[in-house]
Amino acid sequence: MSQKHQRTVEISYPFGFNSSEKELLNLELFKNSLINLDSWDTEKPSYESKVVENSQTKYTVTSMDWFELDFSFRSDAQSVIDQLKAQGVDVNEEPVVSVEVSETVVEPQWRGSTILYLDAPYHLGSYSDKYQIISENEDGEANVNLKIDFKAYGYSSTLKFVTEWVTKRTQKSADIEKHLVDLPTPLMGKIQSIFESIFYSEMFSKPEDEPVISCKFDVIAKHSSECKPSVIEMLREAKDKASSEEA
Repeated sequence: MSQKHQRTVEISYPFGFNSSEKELLNLELFKNSLINLDSWDTEKPSYESKVVENSQTKYTVTSMDWFELDFSFRSDAQSVIDQLKAQGVDVNEEPVVSVEVSETVVEPQWRGSTILYLDAPYHLGSYSDKYQIISENEDGEANVNLKIDFKAYGYSSTLKFVTEWVTKRTQKSADIEKHLVDLPTPLMGKIQSIFESIFYSEMFSKPEDEPVISCKFDVIAKHSSECKPSVIEMLREAKDKASSEEA
């Protein structure tokens, strides 16, 4: 019987992002090859600004240079015409129709909490089938995968990593630690480093308090256990190493 071995690491930050900040964060992450996706996305979103044309139809009632009234609906304009004509006011028989066209620049929008790092192998499928490929089996299928999730509210943010390894039988603890800790941790540290370099940049200037890291191992439908402190320390070291390499 197959088993799914899973390690979940949550990094909680004591600050959040408002809607305008999330738009900036969206672009800054993309500059570092990190994209955010909605559950149903099946392709990479565009990060180009778009010019959108907006057209509005206007229905105008005029009375021999005495007044001019604009309406958004023909029925409203016609109703006013009928009322004015009933009072003996000289107005046009039907509304004058015109179309006003304006342009609006639309910036890329924050789509969802699922994160993919484009500079490392990844799989982009529908719904929750989006993950980094950490290792592959003999058939070229993902053997170990890493799912990344980032949620930002007004006052708090959470970066979550879920590493999964599906096996056909029970594994030794050393093998579990190799697949769920040793293999994904360098990439996790790299991604955490990118996020934090943006958080603490002059653009956002978020407080550099040490984030709270929680970690646990699960064997799905079997049991759950807390990670050893050394496992959390490995992530800190990987993040620091990635930060020093970028400096």
